[in-house]
Amino acid sequence: MTSPQRPPGARVLWPLAALLTVAGLVLLVLGVLGSRDRASADMVGVVAGDRVSVGADGLSVWSRSAGTRADTVCTLDSETLERPAEDFTTRVGGEQFHEVARTPAGHPTGDLPLVCDTEDTVYAGPFGPATAPTGLRGGTGLTLGLLLLPLGLACAVLAVLARRRTEPEQGADPGAYTLDPRTAPPPRDPYGPPPSGPPQGGPTGPRYDLPPP
Repeated sequence: MTSPQRPPGARVLWPLAALLTVAGLVLLVLGVLGSRDRASADMVGVVAGDRVSVGADGLSVWSRSAGTRADTVCTLDSETLERPAEDFTTRVGGEQFHEVARTPAGHPTGDLPLVCDTEDTVYAGPFGPATAPTGLRGGTGLTLGLLLLPLGLACAVLAVLARRRTEPEQGADPGAYTLDPRTAPPPRDPYGPPPSGPPQGGPTGPRYDLPPP
């Protein structure tokens, strides 16, 4: 009897399934974490003249109203901030905020006074472009994760099916039809004299079919 023969490629299905599944889960988690809401502490309400902290990444001014950007000019330490060309939003603590202004490239850092000529409530918060989830910590990670995870599960299913289809091949047992040459009788010559002695399987001992002498 021979051992079970697996189809070609069946041995790599399990490692491939594990690799794709783990990679898909990791990318999916990265994408979700990058797309989740920011903490509410990231937005600080300010009034005209309040000093705000500007880090190396820059700073943006935000509002809950989409119309604030259209007619609002903000200055930071007497330098006019840039106004976004289109509506840019981010979610913080479950609420949506619209960007009103942002610091230009190379703006000095530190605690600087902020003034915005609007009656709407504005907030000092993270630099707008930095809030957009990009790469693996965003849409790319979500997309790749949603692609690789089903592929890994599909490979696992194929591996299970390939294992079920594997059956041991039944072969002839040569020992059942081969005589041991040490115990096998010698070959009989068809043209030679008949073998001496009683026929195989016949009675042995004295004969009683002849009259006594």
